[in-house]
Amino acid sequence: MKTQLLAQFDLHQRLYNNVLEDLTDEETNKRVNGNTQMNHIKYLAGHLLNAQYGLAYLAGMSPEVKWNELFAAAGQSEAKDGIPYPDIEAVKNEWNQIHGEIRKGLEKLSSDTLNDTPAPPLDGIIGNSTLQGVFDNTVAGLWAFFNHHQAYHIGQIGILRRGLGKAAMHYDEVRTRIAENK
Repeated sequence: MKTQLLAQFDLHQRLYNNVLEDLTDEETNKRVNGNTQMNHIKYLAGHLLNAQYGLAYLAGMSPEVKWNELFAAAGQSEAKDGIPYPDIEAVKNEWNQIHGEIRKGLEKLSSDTLNDTPAPPLDGIIGNSTLQGVFDNTVAGLWAFFNHHQAYHIGQIGILRRGLGKAAMHYDEVRTRIAENK
């Protein structure tokens, strides 16, 4: 089970960078067709980063959660216009900077730990009761949910980038080198 969860985690690392490739900071703040019912890419990229912090907690880390007030999970935040979001490169850099340590921690999780009940401080990341009945209330089940969450929002960004006239997301290795993480 852990091998498959790690494979998905690794795929999301590649796809996160690929789906944000060739987007300017200005483009990531735009709503497609001005539709305020849809998130902008910057919000989704930050929200994905926020979920990575949840995976960091599962991996036994205590990360400094950046920009939580802007990107918090489970309905605790929403995309806004005209506010000073961090630059998209800062969001991507934070994602890439924490990826390796999260992966190392996830690799070390034992079968017993994967079958345990997740412990706080995850309530602050995922919401108190948002996921009741959505996963099997194990660490592995929560990890599987995080993987699903990441794929879902990466797909949303893929659609939004097409709405901005960009090429479709690709599954190739990242075309632009991820600094310090290779």
